[in-house]
Amino acid sequence: MKRIPLLLLLLLCIATTATADSVKGMVALANPGCDYFIVGTNNGYVLLEWFGGSIPCVGDMVYGDIESYGIKSLYNITKDAETRVWVDEYWLSKDRVIDRYLGKCR
Repeated sequence: MKRIPLLLLLLLCIATTATADSVKGMVALANPGCDYFIVGTNNGYVLLEWFGGSIPCVGDMVYGDIESYGIKSLYNITKDAETRVWVDEYWLSKDRVIDRYLGKCR
């Protein structure tokens, strides 16, 4: 009888670990003339470069692995669509992310 609760606990741990790298955030800054945009998360701000799919707009809620470098697929919750991005920087302060953004989009 004790095997069922242990198995359930194991399955819950695996399910939690599988989604631990994904975070939810809101697009805080995006301009049509620039491929870069900023997403705010609970851990700070993220500077992303758009590479295809749904174009993000200010206020869109996105979900994905944006707290590690590289090409990522994000799910745009607001638009119910996917977006491909390059994670340029993450865990930035508001001032730092704005400086980085302005260095890319002038």
